Order: sequence, then structure tokens, then C-alpha cells
Amino acid sequence: MKCEMCHEKDAESAIQIERNGIEDELYVCRDCARAEKLRRQKKSQRTRKMPLLPPGVSMSVTQIGGEEAPPQIIEALMNAVSGVVSGIDKAAKAVKNSMPEMNTLSLKGVDKRLMVSEGLQLEGLFLIGEIEAVRRALHALDMDLVGYVIDGVNESGHVYKLKYSCSIERAERIRKEIITQELNARIRLFEDMPRVFGDSLCRALAILKNARLLSSGELFDLLSPLRLAAMENMLEGITLRSIESLIASIDIYNKEEMLDQRQRDKVDAARADDMNKRFEDVVINESAEDMFL
Repeated sequence: MKCEMCHEKDAESAIQIERNGIEDELYVCRDCARAEKLRRQKKSQRTRKMPLLPPGVSMSVTQIGGEEAPPQIIEALMNAVSGVVSGIDKAAKAVKNSMPEMNTLSLKGVDKRLMVSEGLQLEGLFLIGEIEAVRRALHALDMDLVGYVIDGVNESGHVYKLKYSCSIERAERIRKEIITQELNARIRLFEDMPRVFGDSLCRALAILKNARLLSSGELFDLLSPLRLAAMENMLEGITLRSIESLIASIDIYNKEEMLDQRQRDKVDAARADDMNKRFEDVVINESAEDMFL
């Protein structure tokens, strides 16, 4: 029989293609099978929709333009307690080597946009470069951010428990201010620093589409900027609910550390294959594309 794609050469093999969301099997010639395989490879490596570009032309987000001074977030945190900013570095050094035992502050009632796996997701503050400033301010106030260590990835997903040895009243005021600053950081990312967020998002998508090995900690980390993008309706091919379901399925308690290296490689390979398939057709949409350029 003739190839069902070019209708000229003899069919030599069967391939699966998707038409209008339905899988179909076609019998095709060798050249058409090779062309379809190349098309799938190019699609799996793509993170962005580019309908206006001519065939063979691609673009990538690789540079962050502009240098801008960060906001004075330390001042905001200190003002939440006393309205006075002084001696932060000195106070931080004084408590560094004599930190008392700390309690974990409850996050009950915190805005769900900020919550991931029972911790505060501070992806915005991380991306604008303010997470270390927050940590220094908290040290001066007898508090700390404690990130998740998942399968060797430190502060994975930039999700944190809030620890304190100060009064509960102070800790709660600081928690409120951190939440305000994180929401402000996300607004700043989308409005003033879209290239920074676009870079993080497209890098995450590219890895999810092409990784050969993917640990649970890496996956947790990569899904963090995607969650922010989904909340702003920037993605096609996946929903916020699906991303949060993937996050919830990740083992954050490091059970995979019990496996030997060969077993872990096998698990990481299977995870990478699953994510390659899941994110093959996920791209940023046209409205997001306009923001990032």
C-alpha cells in the first residue's frame, strides 16, 4: 500500500499521530516516518508558541536585561516589629552562634497562593534576589526560614517553614509582613522583571521536556515557577490543578535515600520519562510571550 502521508512511496512502517486530540495509526514510508520523528523531537524541545516565526527559526530566553536596585525589604520587616532599623548585621552575628531552640510557626489561615506542602512558597522573593535579605532580617529578630531538603536539593522549590524563638506575637507580625512582601515580589516579577520570570519558567519547561534523569527534589524545584505561571494563566497544555497534583505526589521526606544508586537511577529515569511525556505539549501562551519579550 502507499504511504498515507505523501501518497507516493510505498508504506514501510506504522506510526502513531494525534489528530484533533485523537490518536491515529498511519502506515507511512521511511522518509515520512523520519520527518514525523523529527517534528516530534522539535516539539518536545519547545517551550514557547511561536506561530509568527518562519519555519526553522527558533528563539530562547537567555539573558536578563537591566540592573535595578532591590527594594528595602529588611526595613519593611524590621518596621513590622518596632519601626526602627538599626544594627541588623551586628544583631545577626550576635545570635548566629547562640541560636536557642526554635519552634515552628503555624501557617493556618495563610493565603493558599502562598502555601505548598505545608510551607511558605517564596519563589517571588527568591527570583527578585531578596530571600537572603529576608533571612538576615529574621536572624536579627530571633527567627529563621528553614527550607526543604529533598533528595539532596537544598531549599527545593523555595518552600520554607517559619521558625521562631521570639514571642509568638512578634513572629505572627513578621509572618504577615513576609506574606505581604512575597505577594509584592510576584507583582514586581510580572510587571517590572518579566524577563527574569520568563527565564526561570522557560528553563524549567526545557528541563521537564528533555531531562533523562530527574530526582524528586529537582522536580519539586522545577514545578515552583510553573505553579506561579499557572496561577497567572500563562500556560497552555496543563492546569494549575494538575501542577499542584504533581507537587503533592512528590515525596518530601526523602524515602528514596534508602535506595541504592542503581535503584535511584532507575526511579529517576522513569520519573524523567513521565515528565517528558507530560510536558511535551506544555508551552507558554501568547499573552505570556508578549510579557517576556
